[in-house]
Amino acid sequence: MKHHFVPHTQFQRAFSQLAQPMVIIDPGDLVTFATSDDAYERLWQGEPPEEIPDEDYNVVTGPVAVRGAEPGDELRIEILDIQIQRAWSVWIPDFGPIGDQTNRVQVQPVPIVDGRLALSPRLQVPLAPMIGCIGLAPATGTASTLEPAYPFGGNLDLRELSVGATLFLPVQTPLAWLALGDLHAAMGAGEAAHLSIEAAGTATVRIGLEKATRRTTPRIRLANRTLCISVLGLEETIEQASVQATRMAFDLLVQDFSLTPFEAYSYVSAVVELRLGGPASPIVIAIVPDPDNIEQKTGV
Repeated sequence: MKHHFVPHTQFQRAFSQLAQPMVIIDPGDLVTFATSDDAYERLWQGEPPEEIPDEDYNVVTGPVAVRGAEPGDELRIEILDIQIQRAWSVWIPDFGPIGDQTNRVQVQPVPIVDGRLALSPRLQVPLAPMIGCIGLAPATGTASTLEPAYPFGGNLDLRELSVGATLFLPVQTPLAWLALGDLHAAMGAGEAAHLSIEAAGTATVRIGLEKATRRTTPRIRLANRTLCISVLGLEETIEQASVQATRMAFDLLVQDFSLTPFEAYSYVSAVVELRLGGPASPIVIAIVPDPDNIEQKTGV
């Protein structure tokens, strides 16, 4: 097992297999990705937001190529550590649901004090680092790091992508080509303002490979529960995403936990929870507590 480092200067503005990989790794290797907050620093220094290309707000570090990965496999990404180096609170006019409540760009560095984010002299919240954008290369062409999210990842903005989580992404092309960025120092579920406490730092992951799983959508594994993530394009609806997420939960219970179809139906009815994901797409998450550990179920 080797430990690789990818600097923030090795970045791309889209998920693609066209970029030269920084490293080619073996399954089981560790990789530390350093990420950029350049766009927010430029705003802080007074550069108008309209002069910063949209893609610059969500650059991702990488890609990293994984030996042996091929379409039909899943990449297993264990999040081992996230270190936040700088954090920002950013308010841009007409961006997000409360962007109309300001008439000027407001950018404020957010100090980290004893594991808390000092939003103001009288307001502090817990530091809760997470990865906002993570994905693989599409089979052809490029895929945006902004929107929509894709079945192979993207701008998921899920606060569960924090230390201790394992993300599974379906491989689309040989070598997989993993990249990540858009670290957040804290974010409420669903990213209500469409911006979080944006950050730069490092994320260390262990990258494994699950061969020939044939799964087509992302999953997140947490302690004693699995999150089945329905990621649909912007032309689809929340209702359709809800149906897909529920069916994914049902299939997981039948295939991975060997429940009968009626047992799986009853279990979905009793304990599976649906909620919305990040704002980049109609994302619906089905939260499936492990049947073997249902007494340990906790809210997400």
